[in-house]
Amino acid sequence: MPEQPAVELVGVTKGFQSGQPPAVDDLTLAVPRGAILALLGPSGCGKTTTLRLIAGFERPDHGEITIDGRPVVGPQTWVPPEARGAGMVFQDYALFPHLTVADNVAFGLHTVLPAERVARTGAVLRLVGIEALAHRFPHELSGGQQQRVALAR
Repeated sequence: MPEQPAVELVGVTKGFQSGQPPAVDDLTLAVPRGAILALLGPSGCGKTTTLRLIAGFERPDHGEITIDGRPVVGPQTWVPPEARGAGMVFQDYALFPHLTVADNVAFGLHTVLPAERVARTGAVLRLVGIEALAHRFPHELSGGQQQRVALAR
C-alpha cells in the first residue's frame, strides 16, 4: 500500500473577483513525505494563494486538501489554521515590531506552561543560530536574521 502524501490538493479552486479568472484553478497536487517542492511562476500566477490555502489562511471555493492523510478542507470539512500542523514563513516575515526576537518566537506558544515556553523558545533560537539575538527587536536585525526569526516562530 503506497504511503499517504504529506500534502494533497484535489481539484482546488480559489477566485477573488467575480468575472476574473481564479487565482488557483482546479489544482491537483500530491507532495510525498520528505519531498522538497518549489512553486515557480510569474507574479500573480497563484503560488502564494496555494500556500495560503494549504495553511488555512484562505478558504478554497472548491476542492479538497489533506495534510498527513487528514482532511483539512472538503465539502463538510474545515480545519482552522492553528489546528493543521502546517507553518508558513511570509515573504515580509510578518514579525511583531514591538516584540523582541524571543517574544516573537514564543508568540504561538501561549497554551504552553511558562517554563516550557522559555525552554522551547531557546531551543528553536539555537536551532536557527540566533540565540544571541533573543533580546533584540526586529528593526535591529538584518533581513536574513528576520527571516530566521520568522522561521523559528
